[in-house]
Amino acid sequence: MKFSAAQKRLIKKVAFRVFILISVIVMASYYMIYRYVEEREREIVLKSRYTFAVRIDSHGNVLEPAAENSVNHTLADDFAQLTIGQIGDIWIRQFTSQYTQKYLSRTKKLEKVDIHETKILEEKTNTVFISFTAIVDEDNYENFIAWDGVVDNGKLICEWVVSFNIDNHYDGTATIYVKSIVTPEEYGITMYNESKKNSVAEKADVTGAEENENEMVFYRIKNAALTVTYNKGERYITVPVNINDVLYEDNSTDKLKYGSYCISTTKTAFLYGGKRNGNDRIPVTLVYTDDMGENWITSEIDTIYNASYYYVEFFDEKTGIIFVGYDRNNLKESYKIYVTSDGGQSWNPIADERTGNIIKGVKFIDSSTGFLCYEYSEEMDSNLYRTADGGKTFEKVVLESQELDSTALQNNSNLTWSDVYREATVPTYSSDRIVTVYLMQGEQSQYNNGKTVAKYQSTDKGKTFKYIGQYEKK
Repeated sequence: MKFSAAQKRLIKKVAFRVFILISVIVMASYYMIYRYVEEREREIVLKSRYTFAVRIDSHGNVLEPAAENSVNHTLADDFAQLTIGQIGDIWIRQFTSQYTQKYLSRTKKLEKVDIHETKILEEKTNTVFISFTAIVDEDNYENFIAWDGVVDNGKLICEWVVSFNIDNHYDGTATIYVKSIVTPEEYGITMYNESKKNSVAEKADVTGAEENENEMVFYRIKNAALTVTYNKGERYITVPVNINDVLYEDNSTDKLKYGSYCISTTKTAFLYGGKRNGNDRIPVTLVYTDDMGENWITSEIDTIYNASYYYVEFFDEKTGIIFVGYDRNNLKESYKIYVTSDGGQSWNPIADERTGNIIKGVKFIDSSTGFLCYEYSEEMDSNLYRTADGGKTFEKVVLESQELDSTALQNNSNLTWSDVYREATVPTYSSDRIVTVYLMQGEQSQYNNGKTVAKYQSTDKGKTFKYIGQYEKK
């Protein structure tokens, strides 16, 4: 059949209009679907590890919110038939299922979640080891950094040590809450420290004793005398000092000011004084021994009588440092730094500064490198400073900001990292030469219910710090 030129033009015109109509329908449909998906995604509320809870019956069945009022109240009230391992398995499967929902964006979505293990560590504390893997969008895995996992070729690998609270409602139901989440490494360290602390307290039967890194040595105050032990409390040696001159820890009768002493088998030293005791003036004084208490030497450091902070550290038998904060007034404080190269016989002042802040703490890791931490105030972008010249000068340490976990913002998406994590703690220095600093949340923070801290570490003595993750504070 042949078409005339007019018919051909008409056919083309109709076809074009049909094409436009179909295109409009497709675009409108796509838009409607997009808006629908977008709306569904907005309705999804993801809860963080610290706020996610699961309600179950006594048989371990997960209860949907809509079904909570129709629970069979004849079920057993106790949940002893469920092991903590089973409870941990229920919780992790429900928690991860949040991230497998149909309309969740791919940047937050988990695929192929595989729970590898839920292992009971401590039944008494409801503590479980949990390991699982999942496929994530490798370009957006930052959303899961706070989970303390690693991403390898698009696979997220997580290992958690989780402690639970189980709230029995005595109606045949209970709610599982997370009490704490740490990495296996942190759990191991925590357990070691706790066992060490308990060991010292129980074996030595010491009240107010503070153990050194080596649990063999520590001090105690008893019967108005300061003593030290080098053999877990089997024998105590009296330090030749008036106990009233030494006590300076919040009016305590059995504790010394933290940082005012160092105890080891090669060098034990106590820094005290810098105050008035009745009519007496006690200068800043150091008493020390190099032979585990066989002989003691007393050295007067300075005639300061309004000291507010002490710190002493020996790096070897000869070199050491003393830091004294004094003249605290109107949120300002002065400090002096002294060094020795002859084991403590003589001390040379190397710094005398007036600051616009109150000193929170000091930590030196060697004769050159140390950290000065101030009490945080709102106008600070950092309260942590570092020295590389033994305390002559200090430079501000600014820890790099990270992305907040969107699942833990609690309806306050305007919060930034610097809004949440502000105050640095006094650094610690481990035996494997790692400097660790935590950033604490402000009092009004609504992120993770204020439970978490941000951890940073340095392997180059604080020149650079690497963000490690977020952890629940103890």
